[in-house]
Amino acid sequence: MAAVAGWLNTQALGNGFEALAVVAAPKSLGELRKHYHKSLEGKLVMELAKDLTGHSIADIEAALDKG
Repeated sequence: MAAVAGWLNTQALGNGFEALAVVAAPKSLGELRKHYHKSLEGKLVMELAKDLTGHSIADIEAALDKG
């Protein structure tokens, strides 16, 4: 998870995105949060602690809408 957070931090610091929604299993999301840079935290618009692996795009969109 540290590598994923590192990549996200690099993108946030380099203006790779303006806003970010993170969807991850609760345990994974907790681990990611430990490594967030302040710049990344400022660009987070949503976090969803849910494992949606293997779900359809429609299911993921619906979960984000309920967020």
